[in-house]
Amino acid sequence: MAPKPQVVILLLSFLLLTSAMAFNITAILEPFSKFTTFSNYLNQTKLVHEINHRRTITILVIDNSRMSAISSLPEESLKHVMEVHVILDYYDIRKISHIPRKSFLLTILFQTTDVATKRMGFLNVTRMADESEVFGSAILRAPHTSTLIKKVMTMPYNISVLQVSEPIIPPGIDGALPMTPISNPPEMIDPSTEVPEVAEAPIESSEEDVVDAPADAPEKSTDAPADSPEVDEPMSDASEEQSSSHKKAFDASASISLRTRLSIGAIFRLVIGIVFL
Repeated sequence: MAPKPQVVILLLSFLLLTSAMAFNITAILEPFSKFTTFSNYLNQTKLVHEINHRRTITILVIDNSRMSAISSLPEESLKHVMEVHVILDYYDIRKISHIPRKSFLLTILFQTTDVATKRMGFLNVTRMADESEVFGSAILRAPHTSTLIKKVMTMPYNISVLQVSEPIIPPGIDGALPMTPISNPPEMIDPSTEVPEVAEAPIESSEEDVVDAPADAPEKSTDAPADSPEVDEPMSDASEEQSSSHKKAFDASASISLRTRLSIGAIFRLVIGIVFL
């Protein structure tokens, strides 16, 4: 017995909507030349496919000048370190800043592997006295030296790309040595967020202060869908290259959002047509 035309139409519409909602991390990072090394490592370690097939995700990217700390790692170790920078939920700066706890855990892509042991599959985020946030492995006594710098691009509530000051290397991850603190984090571009000084001594993860995330659920507005991407507005004296990069990122994300709205409208019209058949 052949399937009913209505079923075929609904199935095709669902597949179309799923395709329209997908994102491409390589295309998102392409306009930002200072993240080319990070993007190349995602391709080299074959993590692009894994990231693009996630519904909600946060990527912690690092400037090219800070990637030398992991450039000499073996291929497998490099892959695991890159997995540490992929958070399996949507977190933008606003959501992180509204989490009431001083220290909390976030689940990362490395947790989905068979290699992660103890707390290697989690990141600890600690809010400092000056309201800055620093990231580090959730392993006890692991250094927390990677400072949250700014938002690169967000598409609520699917993907968020945030810049941090340096790579996060969990102690003992495939024999990799822990990071040593970097005294001078790169200069911020976003004028609304100030780059704090990195603590002189590593911050230890405390059992009492750490809580398992996810944190508060995304605050969606019921009046308007939150499918429009948010991109940092460049400063008035920013270079033309930075302005062009933000515009390209916005255009790419806006195109995804437009396709999603068109697909939803098409599905709605198809369903109405089927009802009146």
